[in-house]
Amino acid sequence: MNKTNAPSRPRGRPRGFDRDDVLDRAMRLFWERGYEATSVSELTEAMGITPPTLYTFFGDKKQLFLEAVNRYQAGPGCFGAKALTEEPTAERSIRRLLVEAVDSFANPRGPKGCLVVLGATNCTADSNDVFRELAARRRAAEGAVRSRIAAGLAASEFPEGTDVDALTGLVTATLYGLAIKARDGASRASLRKVIGQAMQMWPSHHMETTQRGMGIKEPRVRK
Repeated sequence: MNKTNAPSRPRGRPRGFDRDDVLDRAMRLFWERGYEATSVSELTEAMGITPPTLYTFFGDKKQLFLEAVNRYQAGPGCFGAKALTEEPTAERSIRRLLVEAVDSFANPRGPKGCLVVLGATNCTADSNDVFRELAARRRAAEGAVRSRIAAGLAASEFPEGTDVDALTGLVTATLYGLAIKARDGASRASLRKVIGQAMQMWPSHHMETTQRGMGIKEPRVRK
């Protein structure tokens, strides 16, 4: 007697397995706790899978973490690339970058802080490659900030002689500080005040003051 066979699932793939969903769960756990503090057993429990499934579909903990970081940068952490490319001036780009960072870092519906900044701050010797990978991603982000500021200088948005590297350092140090303060429980309102204070140091705000200090007078308009 002939039997009709049910469609087979890929070998080893659990019933109801949704790769994007379980990867999102891993991302949130790594985001909350960091790489070192998150165990494989905690990951499999949060993801709703078994250790063999984790190793089959994600390789190992390190590969899973780096894939989770990729997902973070393409999702909750994608605000930086948009801010730096969609605004007409460097000042508006950086202000938007910091404001949207606060919205992400202190989102009441999600983990606090930034996975790229805080995900691997304390690593054992066996995990130095994870630390180096996140450090490389932070350098890439800093390079994008520097390029936007350099473009603003080329467009005469700043006083001549503005130190692009120092301004880039100010922006990234503020960004990383916001991530730490958000992780510590600072409110969005308090973090936005930090942004307001930081932007007061933006070079364009000081052009007239600097000119007066150098004895440069504004030309009078004849009536």
